Order: sequence, then C-alpha cells, then structure tokens
Amino acid sequence: MLFSLILENEAGDQIDITATENQYMTSRVEGLIPPTGTISSSSYAGMDGSYLNNAFIEKRNVIISFKMRGVGVEARRHQLYKVVKSSRYIKIYYATAGIDVFAEGYMESCEVQNFEMLTIGQISILYPDIYWYSTPSVMANYSQITRAFTFPFPTGSNPEAFILGKYNTQNMMSIVNDGDEIGFTLVIEALEDARSPTLYYRVFFFLWYNIFLFLN
Repeated sequence: MLFSLILENEAGDQIDITATENQYMTSRVEGLIPPTGTISSSSYAGMDGSYLNNAFIEKRNVIISFKMRGVGVEARRHQLYKVVKSSRYIKIYYATAGIDVFAEGYMESCEVQNFEMLTIGQISILYPDIYWYSTPSVMANYSQITRAFTFPFPTGSNPEAFILGKYNTQNMMSIVNDGDEIGFTLVIEALEDARSPTLYYRVFFFLWYNIFLFLN
C-alpha cells in the first residue's frame, strides 16, 4: 500500500519517514486503527450477565518501526533527533489514496540502535486526543439561488431562453454530521439582507448531529 507519513514538531520542522530505499524504510506502523476501548462492568447479584458502568478510550499509541539504509545514516539520525524529542509536541500526517488526515500528540520515545549492522529504530507517540482529523477542509455551500446554468445558448433557430438560476423559497437547511462525535466548526457567510440566523441543535444516539439553520 502506498502511503505518506510525515512528522512535524512544534517549530514546524518536518521529516518525511515514508518508505524509501535510501532514507527511512518504514517497516511497520501500529496504532493507525481505532484504539482499544476500556470497558468497566459489574455483575448482577444472583443473576446471569453484568451491567455496564462506563466505556471509554484512554489514548492512542502510534508506534513506527523503521530501518535506515544508504549513505549519510549519521546525518539522517541527527535530523530525526531534531524533529522527534521525548515529551515534546509532535504532529503526524498520514495519507493514502483514500484518506489525508493528521493527529496531534506527544513524543514518548525514539530509540535507534546505531551499533548494529543495520541501523533500526522505533518511534512511540502518545495521542491524548484519539481522533484523526481531515487535513483538507470540507466545505458545503448553501444559497437561495439554485444553480441551473444550461446549454446551448439561445440562437436564431433556438430562441428559447436558458435558465441562469431558480429562486429557492426555502429558508431552512439541515446539516447532518454522521461521523464520530468530535463535532465540527460551522462558519456562516451571508448577504447583508440575511440577518439573525437561528440554530436548532439535536443529537441522536451521540453520533448523529442535526443542525437546522433558519435565515430570517
């Protein structure tokens, strides 16, 4: 699987540890999948089964195993130390053909065995915020003018006018977040005559967010 894996420290310095033959051969990455949950339950007195006390996910632990080949291993090892420092902030960018996400956490350790025949290492990163966030912004536009620009243009043989747009009389729109319960940022940009927008917020099963926007 082709992927891109980039680490960035709090100063903005980046290091690309994507698998290459003469740089950092990433051999294994753990912790990209949803982390294991912690479930606490108690048994019923004299009955089969148990009841749930609470369930939560504590943190995400991403472990990156790599090998260093080629020339200039010493220089690349010190370049790695400059970006990944224990207990410091670290940001990871992970991208494949289908996703482009990032997560923010803190360095736990960076161990490099540089006295072996093949220089190998392991990076451990802890993420108190367990979620991956989309790198590109997802935008949705709402307008009272429905786009309906069609072709062909009117000509002498076809004098019928084409429609540039249709006026939308609906003053309500519904925004549904069907993903995880991390929320989202709603930015409203309206014309001068769209005043006092009203938001109605509903939650279904802690996963489905419904926001209704009324434009007066």
